[in-house]
Amino acid sequence: MDQLSEFIGNNLLLSGLFAVVLAAWLTWEVARLGRKWKELDVMAAVMLINREDPLILDVSNSTDFAKGHLAGALHMPPSRIEAGNTNLVKHKEGAVLVYCQSGQVSQQMATRLVKLGFTQVHMLSGGLAQWKSENQPVTKDKSPTRKKPKRDKAAAASEAEQSTDVEQAQPKD
Repeated sequence: MDQLSEFIGNNLLLSGLFAVVLAAWLTWEVARLGRKWKELDVMAAVMLINREDPLILDVSNSTDFAKGHLAGALHMPPSRIEAGNTNLVKHKEGAVLVYCQSGQVSQQMATRLVKLGFTQVHMLSGGLAQWKSENQPVTKDKSPTRKKPKRDKAAAASEAEQSTDVEQAQPKD
């Protein structure tokens, strides 16, 4: 213990810098644990896309979007992510994957989506740059092609039952 005290006394600048870095790291970790969205690496994002068919939001600028984006991504600049956006409101309960070119803007937009009431917000760590560096496919197609949402068996049976009830209620000529 005496050696530590002596070291700190002889190296005040180094010890002070260490304390600042440690405090910054602890603050970052506490903030990361407190956020309501989840950061995904590329492979986890691929699994999310394959399993849950999320709404994929590209929040980069128009030029970057035109150069290439994830298949099925909807281009949504940060200025359009707001409470009254009808394209977003219908996806509040479903999974959302948000990304930008480098992952900087998408962090802010993920936080904004959570504040708007979205419950399953995911952010692609490293953005499109990381996606490309891991040799994942990109497209230049302007219109997103989304698969139809998966329906569970109970919902399909309920719809079928309702359609037969309507057919039976109509008089036949």
